[in-house]
Amino acid sequence: MPASNKIVVAVRCRPINRREEAFVDGARCLTMQGTHTMLSGKPVGKEDKSFNFDYSFWSAEPGDSQFATQVDVYECLGLGVLENAFKGYNACIFAYGQTGSGKTFTMMGPQSDRGLIPRICDELFTRIEEKTTSDLSFKVECSYMEIYN
Repeated sequence: MPASNKIVVAVRCRPINRREEAFVDGARCLTMQGTHTMLSGKPVGKEDKSFNFDYSFWSAEPGDSQFATQVDVYECLGLGVLENAFKGYNACIFAYGQTGSGKTFTMMGPQSDRGLIPRICDELFTRIEEKTTSDLSFKVECSYMEIYN
């Protein structure tokens, strides 16, 4: 992804858990196509809704052809943050959602399938090591915060 100076909004669908599957009797209520996300209200007797985002990541079913991996999310979101950081811009990734919605998985991931933060940090320090010379040095400041209410 080329670096951008705009706010990028993405949504990611995690796998449906047993409780959710039982609630809607296994009916799929969310579909994603490109940047378009559609929410079907039919399983619960509500109106359909449609949303457009910069990215819609389908991570609900690993065997699905549209399945978005941690690498896919990193390439679409993390690389742009890095490019802008090396141009001297401050950068921020903000993950929002209810408990259990997949924020920590996307941001940190397990050791076997690392998320955005470890991947960005690895690439950040690799680039710094490659670009540092006697005339060029880097200063990195970073914060990580989780807020619960």
